[in-house]
Amino acid sequence: MCPRTSHQFEDIRKKKRHLILEAALIVFTKKGFHSASIANIASEAGISKGLIYNYFKSKEDILKVTLVGGFEHIFKHYRFDPENFTIEQFGKLIELTFDLMEDDLSYWKLYFSILMQTDVMEIIQEDLMNILIPILDSFASCLAKMGFKKPQDEARFFGALLDGLSLNYIIDPEHFPKEYCINRLKSIYNLP
Repeated sequence: MCPRTSHQFEDIRKKKRHLILEAALIVFTKKGFHSASIANIASEAGISKGLIYNYFKSKEDILKVTLVGGFEHIFKHYRFDPENFTIEQFGKLIELTFDLMEDDLSYWKLYFSILMQTDVMEIIQEDLMNILIPILDSFASCLAKMGFKKPQDEARFFGALLDGLSLNYIIDPEHFPKEYCINRLKSIYNLP
C-alpha cells in the first residue's frame, strides 16, 4: 500500500472538519449551546472526543466557525459586492434568503436560537458584526440612491423585517406564504 500524499491528508482533514461541524450543528440545534458538550459532538460525528481537539480549540471555537463560517458562505453564495450593490441585487437577495433557508433549516434554527441567548451571542458577536455591518452599509447606500431620507435606519428596518420573516419561515416552512412575502417585500421597496 502506498503512503498517502499531502493532498490526500489535506482532503481527509477537510472531510473530518466538515463532519465535526455538521455534527456540532445537529447537537447545538437539539441540545442548545450550553447543554451540548464536545463528547456529544464526537458521538454524533462517530469520532473520538480527542480527535475534535485536533481541529478545534473548544466548543466556543466550533460555534464561531459554524455560525460565522455559515454567514461567510451565504454572502459568497450571494456574490455580494458591498461596493457595487444595486437595486437588482437587492431584489435577488430577498429571493435567495428564502432559498438558502430552505436549503439549510438546521443552520438557521441554530442562528436564531443563538440570537436569543445573549451570553452565547457574545461569543460570536464581534465576528458576526464584522460581516453584517458592511452589508448593512451597502443596503443603506442602495436605499440612499433609492431616495430614502434615513437610509441607515431603513437598512436596519429592512434587516429586522427580513429577520422576522425568516424566523417565521423556519418555524413553519410548510405553511409559510413565501412567495407572498417575497413579493410584498419587493413591493415595499419597488424592487424588480
